[in-house]
Amino acid sequence: MSLQPKPDAGATPPDYSQRVTATYMVGTYLATNAIEDAYLLVEGPDCAHMKTQYVQGNHDWLSTLTSVSGHHRVANTALHPAHLTRSREGSVREALTRLAAHPATGGVLFTSMPMAFVTGADYEALCREVGAATGKAPVHIPGKSLSGDWLDGYAETLLALARSVDVTGGNPDPRRVAIVGHLFDRNEEDQRGNVREVRRLLGDLGLEVTSVWLEGQRFAELGAVRDAGTILSFPYARRAARLLARRTGARLIECALPFGLEASEAWLTQIGDALDLRDAARAVIERELSAIVPRFEWVIPFRLQGRRFGYIGDPHLLPGFLATTRLVGASTSLVVCPDHARAEYRVRDVVPADVPMLQFPRMSTLRRFVVRHATERGVDLMVSNNLGLAILPVALVEFGYPSFHTHHLYDRPFLGFHGAAAFVDTLANALAMFDLHRKLGEMAHSAGSLSTARAPVRPR
Repeated sequence: MSLQPKPDAGATPPDYSQRVTATYMVGTYLATNAIEDAYLLVEGPDCAHMKTQYVQGNHDWLSTLTSVSGHHRVANTALHPAHLTRSREGSVREALTRLAAHPATGGVLFTSMPMAFVTGADYEALCREVGAATGKAPVHIPGKSLSGDWLDGYAETLLALARSVDVTGGNPDPRRVAIVGHLFDRNEEDQRGNVREVRRLLGDLGLEVTSVWLEGQRFAELGAVRDAGTILSFPYARRAARLLARRTGARLIECALPFGLEASEAWLTQIGDALDLRDAARAVIERELSAIVPRFEWVIPFRLQGRRFGYIGDPHLLPGFLATTRLVGASTSLVVCPDHARAEYRVRDVVPADVPMLQFPRMSTLRRFVVRHATERGVDLMVSNNLGLAILPVALVEFGYPSFHTHHLYDRPFLGFHGAAAFVDTLANALAMFDLHRKLGEMAHSAGSLSTARAPVRPR
């Protein structure tokens, strides 16, 4: 006889499907991918190599994590469970030394899968030994795969770099700034465009940008943060920004992500107020808005106003999405943030109380939630990462990590004022093309019905 209680007849069955988020290890891969000559060693089995497919060839067409030469930028120790009871320091030290000694290696990152991390190996000591022997001390990233997701993996990698990078001998000036905590999740022209856009706007304020963590730079270039007298903290690595500010003595300004017109204006206003550049900030804002807002004169009333949007994706992009939705006269029908609920994200604080919201769901729960609220509230367009694209037959904009089907090989930022214009026309074009395809489908169906109705009856 089973001792398990019988579920209520009307109760929702337990959801044992996969969580709809990327893993902690993927976040470390994204950070490695964002430093041109960084090499990552994972103490773990061979499956660590296969996880590169979540970046290279799918999300980032310009990634160099793997190479046909066989000299990949993500390596592993081929750890087997049978090896966990043996001393592994020698083999790990040897692997780290080989990576560090290779002439193509600018810097070495080192992390571990949970099966290795829980054994308590002294990874910090190993990194120091290899650094003393090769002159390239590996940067240890704590293996927190059991408690974090990809956002944690990216943040922890930048925090480990903030502890390790040499920032001595700088020449800081308040008008020299660095951005710490930018998510450079691929080497394509949306993210490279984002870097160009924020550099352009800061340059127009009279500021010199010494470094962006991260921006696809070489490992040695990370140290340029030492010359920044002001650090602008972006939300993907707050702790790394605070640590670097303490180490260099730079002033820290914690900023929201400049995604959308409102956020871009608020970002420049905040920097102008903090650095006594109010007049310059107002002039740049007026110039940018005067150039961009008139472009929306026709697209808003004829394509976007009155439409209903849904969102699935990165919590840091959510405030800009909601503000843009309001700006174009649309409404939000549902919000899903697949990642862990954390106090610092304040997701519920930015989502209107009447908008249904789901956080850190499993796949089956996500599908039920989206279908239910799309049926009740209506959805014309879904802005979603790759994980939520195939749920509703509506207009789709793939956006954020991971994006396996949408790529940018030309200048296409989504941050700053230029990025706001690009995002709005992406929404409008997606709606227009879906409306066209739906109309063509109706025409084809009508033509088929008419053809069937007029078909002659053939004698048997």
